[in-house]
Amino acid sequence: MTTPGAAPRLRVAMLLHKSVVHDSRVRREATALVAAGHDVTVVELAPVDPADDLGFARRSVLPPAWMRRRLPRPAYRSAFLLWFVRGVVAERPDVIHVHDAAMLLPGLVARRVTGAPVVYDTHELATSVPYRDRWWARFVAAIETVGIRRARATVTVSDGIADRLVDLYRLPERPTVVRNVTDLRVGPPAYDVRRRLGLPADARIVLHQGAPAVGRGCDALVRAVPRLPDDVTVLFLGDGTADVTDRLRAIAAADGVADRVRFLPAAPLGDLLGLTAQATVGASLLEDTCENHRLALPNKVFEYLAAGIPFVASDLPEMRRLATTVPSARLAAPGDPASIASAIHDALALPPTSAPQAPPTWTTERARLQGLYARLAATSVSSAAHASIDASGENDMRA
Repeated sequence: MTTPGAAPRLRVAMLLHKSVVHDSRVRREATALVAAGHDVTVVELAPVDPADDLGFARRSVLPPAWMRRRLPRPAYRSAFLLWFVRGVVAERPDVIHVHDAAMLLPGLVARRVTGAPVVYDTHELATSVPYRDRWWARFVAAIETVGIRRARATVTVSDGIADRLVDLYRLPERPTVVRNVTDLRVGPPAYDVRRRLGLPADARIVLHQGAPAVGRGCDALVRAVPRLPDDVTVLFLGDGTADVTDRLRAIAAADGVADRVRFLPAAPLGDLLGLTAQATVGASLLEDTCENHRLALPNKVFEYLAAGIPFVASDLPEMRRLATTVPSARLAAPGDPASIASAIHDALALPPTSAPQAPPTWTTERARLQGLYARLAATSVSSAAHASIDASGENDMRA
């Protein structure tokens, strides 16, 4: 793990229940730990293209297709767990970094096999997400109750969630907060958004970055359009499901603004800010449907800031806290089209120079994560030294 005089180096297995290609948080964290001198492998439930060089190692633990086709669901779940644990154990990790509650069970089993400590990185308040399946909600609550107390450290995305986790589980140490501040930079645009949409060059665009989905205030945003100036178009940049997209189109048509509500597919991360910067105002309008939404700090808010555009967000506790430090932020009552339209009017009226000169940067968040791992490495080295001393003493006595 280390050589005399060298900085402690850890082998880190990051567990992810999907592909890392489109997960900007996991990519940022893996890259930050590599930069700190650690060996990182993302163990992911997705195929891995060897041609993709993301700056860290990757291992696919996607079970063979025949398992998914032939095994009944209970047997497949067991096979999935075994496949995941086998992949983690093969990495011989010093630390098992678990992303979200879905990865806690394989992480805990791998911990028992390898002896490596677990870092639990929760991207949300898992027990407050409105899951579709009650059984899954109960499972998440149970596994988090067990897992968070067995984790060596916990990481999360906002101060509000960190404080809530302390209250929920009586944690002796407050989780490390690593906010979803982007490390992306505005680059050359992949295409001209207005030209692609057939809009005039001076058209103003209110951008909802990310897939339109239930609970994200998309219906209310579309219903706000008739209250906005005629030169304003709302653009959804992301791959929503057909039922959600069709419903938004129907709302726009019923309100007579079908031509002012537009959709474009998701963009690769490298192109994202180049497209975002072409918008006039960003929107992040989570509805007040659960505690997780009230305590959330979505990726898109920090990406709007990095792109230099003002944004409108729901007036919820964590967003309100952020807005006090961001002059270009405007808050609206969640789910209220009139309030959303009023906030967008205010944001549209801001001069271009009102965007913050020094938006939050990934540097501060990265330092928190690297500091946590420096402490883990120091603990590992100290434990190894004590084990060596104990072994030497035992050998002396035997001699």
